[in-house]
Amino acid sequence: MVAAILVAMVLNNLDRQMLALIKPLLDVEFGWSDADYGHLAAASQLAAALSLPIMGWIVDMVSTRRCFAWGVAAWSGFTAAQALAGNAQTLLAVRIGLASAEAIGTPAALKMFGTLESPRHRAFALGFFNIAPSLGAMIGPILVPFLAWSLGWRWAAVIIGGLGFVWLIWWLRISDEAPPAPSPGPAPAPDRSLLLRAPVWLLVAAKALTDQLWWVFLFWLPAFFARDGSTISSWASSVTSIYVLAALGSLAGAIAAARLRQIWGRGALLLILACCFAVALALLLAAMAVPVVSVPACALAIFGHQIVSVLVFATISEEQFRARTGTIAGIAAFAGNLLAVASLAFVGRTLAAGLGPAPVLAALAASYVGGGTCLILARYRMQRA
Repeated sequence: MVAAILVAMVLNNLDRQMLALIKPLLDVEFGWSDADYGHLAAASQLAAALSLPIMGWIVDMVSTRRCFAWGVAAWSGFTAAQALAGNAQTLLAVRIGLASAEAIGTPAALKMFGTLESPRHRAFALGFFNIAPSLGAMIGPILVPFLAWSLGWRWAAVIIGGLGFVWLIWWLRISDEAPPAPSPGPAPAPDRSLLLRAPVWLLVAAKALTDQLWWVFLFWLPAFFARDGSTISSWASSVTSIYVLAALGSLAGAIAAARLRQIWGRGALLLILACCFAVALALLLAAMAVPVVSVPACALAIFGHQIVSVLVFATISEEQFRARTGTIAGIAAFAGNLLAVASLAFVGRTLAAGLGPAPVLAALAASYVGGGTCLILARYRMQRA
């Protein structure tokens, strides 16, 4: 079942990334500008953001198996429905439904992994879970452009959406055969004091500030590399190589999270600081807009980001938050997506104004330093408690 969840999250990210990968075709068909695309991406993120707290609450109250079945069926249907869009407004409506359905994935996965008793097992499960976005981002630049340019982007949407229904058949079979998951007990009553705990809001801030790098890269990285006139194969290979480093970063984060309790203190503090400042420095180097520098710099940034991302997930899944893992994950992801609405719109306006990606990358660097600081403070307060 854990393996099936990882595959589902790969499909989740593949569906989500599809819009960025077929953007050149949609530019021609719908005649939209970078600013128009930025508004569409921002609207999708807003829909996901508004859905996440609700999905997190549902995950804490309903069976995780049911959540995944309905969630994958819904977002796969919306992915395939993109083929019916005849104009930008219809496509926007479908993308809003897709983003809303996809919001159930992360809270449900974290809730299930939080039931694992061993901290080491939880850490490695979260590390492999965090590889899913990287795998989706690696497969996407190869699979989606091939389908879109060979069969047309509408058939590409149908095929990518159909993969989710194939997964659903597998899931229904193994979920019926698998033993019941460990029960966390009766559903907890609403805990108002949860919202008064400083570590919770520090983790929400850490998740929101650091996540901006992922969302901007996911929606805009292909456009950044395609702006200099690179061929499809050239920028697709660059994007794929960057997300290979992201997958390796997730594995490194899993190892770090598994040892977090043993190295807590100066060791963990230095690890988080090193990752955050390495990410910030890499983003500033990428702002130079020199391909020989920007591609490896982006790869280093996403590598460090994945380490920090696993550490944030591992902290949210700690025992003291177990009864409310889904809710906290939903709130944190809500904050990240809500901030991403502004970030994606900002990128569109910046590029439309002819300023290039440099201001965006500099803003991401500052955001990352702030997010890393919040994570350090959250871990410190939790350790004291």
